Amino acid sequence: MDSSSHFHTPVLLKESITTLSINSEGRYIDATLGEAGHSLAILRELGPKGLLLSIDRDSEAIQFVETYTKEASDSRWIRKYGNYSDLLKLSQGILTKADGILMDLGISSRQLEAVNRGFSYQERSQELDMRMDAQLSVKAKDLLNALNEQELAKLFLTYGEERFSRRIARAIKKQTTPIETVNDLNTLVSRVVPAANSSKHPARRVYQALRIAVNDELNSLKKGLKEAFELLANDGRLVVISFHSLEDRIVKEFFKQQVDQEKAIDLTQKPIVPTLKEIEHNPRAHSAKLRAIMKI
Repeated sequence: MDSSSHFHTPVLLKESITTLSINSEGRYIDATLGEAGHSLAILRELGPKGLLLSIDRDSEAIQFVETYTKEASDSRWIRKYGNYSDLLKLSQGILTKADGILMDLGISSRQLEAVNRGFSYQERSQELDMRMDAQLSVKAKDLLNALNEQELAKLFLTYGEERFSRRIARAIKKQTTPIETVNDLNTLVSRVVPAANSSKHPARRVYQALRIAVNDELNSLKKGLKEAFELLANDGRLVVISFHSLEDRIVKEFFKQQVDQEKAIDLTQKPIVPTLKEIEHNPRAHSAKLRAIMKI
């Protein structure tokens, strides 16, 4: 089977590989395997003595890659199920130091389009799940129905930067029937949020907030950055691609701390962003920002 039709184009691919400055005999980690676009590009740069460890908290992502990539049998490429917040544990017995680590914090096209994952506000009949890891116990719909109005408003404001957070939270708690599907949430938000002169969906910030909360993404990122930096060898590079301001703020501050403490060199004084051509080809890349540091 031709696997090319199953994969989306990874964001900032050329820029990621260039910034990693790959040594053919080096040890590398792709902390977010996804559909393996970045992993396969790294693998192609490695020689016989090179090694790549790819990690994903979504077991379906690993199954997908092992089904559709012929490179999955390559002995230089190891894949492990887990959260990048546990990089030190996941790398035990595989490598002690990494020459480069890549963290792409985005959601893959496959996850957005998957049946019954509830990540996309376009899949109206889907259950509001949003778990990256199916072993997590709490779904997005559980948060909507369990949290009180004040807690929901804070969640939407803090994780979604939603200006109408209180109005949306109030409407949710006044709802007489449970909100369980994408259509349920879309209908409610569209009803209470003023129409804007924008092509963007009015519920996009609510979805972002719920996904971050369900998967504890920001705390995972903070811990993952610390563990990734600890794993780096001297002159090793940490490259992170973020997709919204909350993530980018955490990455920027962590990198600044390492540079200020003279533990690292900033390789991107300003974040690298997609070209207009890439955005035209892949609209989901429009908010991507790549930052990188080198450990010293």
